[in-house]
Amino acid sequence: MSEIILHHYEGSPYSEKIRTIFGYKKLAWRSVTTPAIMPKPELVALTGGYRRAPVLQIGRDIYCDTRLMVRLLDRLHPEPALVPASLKASCMAFASLEQTLFFATVPVVFQPAGLKVMAEQLGAEVMPKFSEDRKLLFSGGTSHRPSAAFSRLNFLPLFHAADVQLAGTPFLLGQTPTVADFIYYHCAWFVLRNSGVAGSFDPFRNLLTWVERMKAFGHGTPAPMSTAEALEVARGTAQGQSFDGPLVEPEGLKLGQRVSVCATDYGCDPVTGTLVHASVFELAVKRSDERAGEVVVHFPREGFRVFAVE
Repeated sequence: MSEIILHHYEGSPYSEKIRTIFGYKKLAWRSVTTPAIMPKPELVALTGGYRRAPVLQIGRDIYCDTRLMVRLLDRLHPEPALVPASLKASCMAFASLEQTLFFATVPVVFQPAGLKVMAEQLGAEVMPKFSEDRKLLFSGGTSHRPSAAFSRLNFLPLFHAADVQLAGTPFLLGQTPTVADFIYYHCAWFVLRNSGVAGSFDPFRNLLTWVERMKAFGHGTPAPMSTAEALEVARGTAQGQSFDGPLVEPEGLKLGQRVSVCATDYGCDPVTGTLVHASVFELAVKRSDERAGEVVVHFPREGFRVFAVE
């Protein structure tokens, strides 16, 4: 099997979710740093337009959205499982909570004290560009930028609930981690890495102890890779990865048809190509790029729409 390549940047919470999963599964992987804001020409050469971080690459196969990455990593490296069969429904329930949890967390970091630290990390000249980039990210989708009002209603109750649950168990669903822990962890990490707002978790002693357990998994064994090398891997790979799930064609569309796929909530840049797979789990389109060659871009079925194009 080709190497796992992760296109990410250091401050990305969803990237930290996958990096920590690599640590839990003790995986070796190649690390490609992508910009935090647009333009991202090398990444877009692989994805065809999708710009959210992280993006996972195996050979010529490009995987978008961490929900699909979790399924992929459990298929390729089933032990230890992120979604054990005995906890499948519970894991699905936590997965459905993830965006609410993340949208409750973001405004905590974007308080004045948090923004001051971010400006120091990114550079004062980058902050206005970062703000404009995130404004554009939420253009055209069903979701709005996370608000302070939403955070006030959800942040403390959600993390308080986790703190209470962790009083009696080392991980959220028992003695070993599941995807539920990684869903909560990347949001907690986003706050705790920012010294301006890290004190928001001071009341949650059980949760802070759990955070140290999660940190201890590390990030596996990363090795740096340049964007040029990642593009060369895509160009030089002939054999693709297997698809996820039995064929369930979208209503009115057929395999081999030219389609566009895009997220429905935010970051709704369409990716256009030939539909090569559709199941209840994933959509996959084949496309060609001058720099990346012929690639197959995979998306989760949930949260994405597919439509025919001329």
